[in-house]
Amino acid sequence: MQEAPSPFEELLSRLDLNQIPSLQRILASMDPIAWTLVLLLVGAVALGIVFTLNTRHTFLKTDEVEATPEVLLARLKQDPMSLSPVSIINRLGAEATLELLRYGDQITAKDWRFKWSSVREELLHLLSQQNAFGPIHALARYYESDNEGEPDSLRVRRTVLIHKLGQRRYLDPATDGTPAQLRLRRHPAEQIGNLGFYGPTIWLDGREAELSTEGPVIEMSEVHFRTVDEAGVHLRIQRTPTVGGGFYLHLLKRRKMWVVADENIEWTL
Repeated sequence: MQEAPSPFEELLSRLDLNQIPSLQRILASMDPIAWTLVLLLVGAVALGIVFTLNTRHTFLKTDEVEATPEVLLARLKQDPMSLSPVSIINRLGAEATLELLRYGDQITAKDWRFKWSSVREELLHLLSQQNAFGPIHALARYYESDNEGEPDSLRVRRTVLIHKLGQRRYLDPATDGTPAQLRLRRHPAEQIGNLGFYGPTIWLDGREAELSTEGPVIEMSEVHFRTVDEAGVHLRIQRTPTVGGGFYLHLLKRRKMWVVADENIEWTL
């Protein structure tokens, strides 16, 4: 007795494969409109593949950058404006931001300093507005004012100096090579110490006559303590006889560390 054919065999028997036109017949029967449609289809598929690969590559680059603070920090050292200051602090954290601040202050290239100036200013402002131990302690270490055994007046002065000049504490000399000079007006009872300024440092107790200005000058007033946790300092930076500015810096003591809470421009030339 012959077995009944399977459904698949019945389907094959109904299909006459000989009736399917060959590729050669299909190509021969195509008119210009058909060829145009085929080319449009091929172009659409190719375009879709290109977009898919480009989008995938972009996502991979972003994920890679955001994967670790180390990779992000390396990118910021190449271009400090690749992220906003808020994003830098949120993604790096206080310690890596401190490393970026220290690194950025050491670069002297003009194009870097142009980019870095605004980024650094905003980073310092954002860190100073926080009251958590991590950000405040990192900021105090950047200002090198974290030694609680040092007199507050010296800690305040060093904080002001680094805040305005960076950790190098350097001001470009005059065109004739005359180095910048730091003049510190103090109360006679104030203790004298090393602020790390790159150039001559002169302490004035108020009895000396006014000194002549030869070359760039940075002049810092006495430290005015409003309370034990609040202080103010006037600062004059005279780069040339026609270029300079006066500033008032308001400092607060947070977590036993001094930070610049606010800064006002008093005059500019």
